[in-house]
Amino acid sequence: MKKVSFIIVLFLSFFMLTSCTSNETKKSDEPANLKEITGNIIKAKLDKDGNILIDKKDITYDATYISYDYEGVTIGLLAVKDSKGEIIVVVNTCQSCGGSPYAYFVQVGNQVQCQNCGNMFDIDGLHTLEPDGCNPIGIEERVDTKDTITIGVKQLQKLKNKFTNWQGPKA
Repeated sequence: MKKVSFIIVLFLSFFMLTSCTSNETKKSDEPANLKEITGNIIKAKLDKDGNILIDKKDITYDATYISYDYEGVTIGLLAVKDSKGEIIVVVNTCQSCGGSPYAYFVQVGNQVQCQNCGNMFDIDGLHTLEPDGCNPIGIEERVDTKDTITIGVKQLQKLKNKFTNWQGPKA
């Protein structure tokens, strides 16, 4: 019995040493574990002032990815209904990973997952995002009417640098 225990301990020690001591770090141009993009991918509709107009009837419980083009760079938004039916709109890049080609979110069930770092966030929790946290970026300028949501573009234009290498869903 002691011999079997010794062999098991030896095997586990070897496994831990070989799998946990890797000096390799994840390169920023390699995805965590890309998920299939499901839902709609649409081009942003703009109002007369250049702000983004979202028709509420187009947003469902499946993510809608909205592409906004600014000076040749596509800036992504993600819109989805939470479990209460409220429409959430966020900037589709991770605040911490922003700038990486894979710093975008894909819906996985009732969560969204960063395709760069792999972190997951409940859709219901996207109402309370931390500034400068490892999470999607909240929208600063949003006006709701009965049928539409208007998103101001000044914030998005300031985020252009986070999207220059972005490989997220584009229309």
